Amino acid sequence: MSFQPQVLIEKAVRATGLSDFGSEPFLDGLNALCCALNEEAGLNPAGRVSAENAIVGTLSERLRIEDWCRRRPEILQQPAMPMVFVVGLPRTGTTALSQFLSEDPAARSIRRWELFTPTPPPDVQTIDDPRIAATRAAFAARDEALPQFKSMLPVQAEDPSEHGPLLAYTFRNLHFPSLYNVPSYFEWLKGAEMSGAFGYMAKVLKLLQWKTPGRYWNLKNPPDVGVLDAIRATFPNCMFVWTHRDPALSMSSLGSLIAMLRGQTTDAVDKPALMRSLLEFQAEMIRRGLATRERLGDGSFVDVSQQDLGRDTIGVIRDLYARIGLRFTGEYEAHLRHRMQHRPRGAHGKHEHAISDFGVSADQVRERFAEYMSRFNIVPAA
Repeated sequence: MSFQPQVLIEKAVRATGLSDFGSEPFLDGLNALCCALNEEAGLNPAGRVSAENAIVGTLSERLRIEDWCRRRPEILQQPAMPMVFVVGLPRTGTTALSQFLSEDPAARSIRRWELFTPTPPPDVQTIDDPRIAATRAAFAARDEALPQFKSMLPVQAEDPSEHGPLLAYTFRNLHFPSLYNVPSYFEWLKGAEMSGAFGYMAKVLKLLQWKTPGRYWNLKNPPDVGVLDAIRATFPNCMFVWTHRDPALSMSSLGSLIAMLRGQTTDAVDKPALMRSLLEFQAEMIRRGLATRERLGDGSFVDVSQQDLGRDTIGVIRDLYARIGLRFTGEYEAHLRHRMQHRPRGAHGKHEHAISDFGVSADQVRERFAEYMSRFNIVPAA
């Protein structure tokens, strides 16, 4: 099986009976991804099926999004809600923080059950959306096949998700490189123009908030740290929350997670090569983030240490809210305390990982991020 963009497009058109993909870019990214899948990924049969289903599903959903926006123009006529973007190196507490923020009744998060199928637009009046049950079933099957996953990423169907898959509608998203070995697509992403991707994401956010609004969007996607300028150009009033952790730990944890995921789609995972690719990409994203922050100024950012978040969750979030101008209510605090009691950290076991498994040392990783660690006074873990 080879991945041919036009064949995949035709499958999406047949599956939906629709043909208008809209004007935002996607063909350049789709072409780059297909070339990488054909030439580099080394997919096993399950991986080839997985990749084709993911691409056709993404194309099909884009067709449905365009159809909804054409038939209901009031969707795009809405004002965008205020936005808080959680960014940083992966595995630095971004998921935990996003989940804590989602407990605020005023927050609107992208729930995992609506992430890959935002159409039809979710409606607050719908009590039992069938996508919820379908996602719960999919998560149960995943947990049975990969029991260690929940120790790495303890999430449920109703939890907030990364918005990266919304960038996949323009094929500018790290979701695909996490699942598949596609270094040339990784490289293409570094130079990809991102304003169209975030412009399309804004369209999907308006569709999602149409019948299920909030007072602000709680958004999270760690790699966005490398494209802050494109985000600010699209969402000029947004705020950024940058999470921090010793890079030797975050990169080890990230490598462990991605090696597990790729192990489902290929028969061999070259861990040293994987880490070399991850280090190169993530170091470049942090370098770009630091440069953009210098231009934007610290007033657009709030910094959160993963250690502090774990040690004093309520205090860190209360301070965060004060700094970004949100009201920390008693109701929100009660929801936070309930979550912390009923879903404690480490409830599914500890995620064990070691950077030495990937052919590098902790000091070598830290050397790649020396400027970043100095800038934010990050102390190496013992």
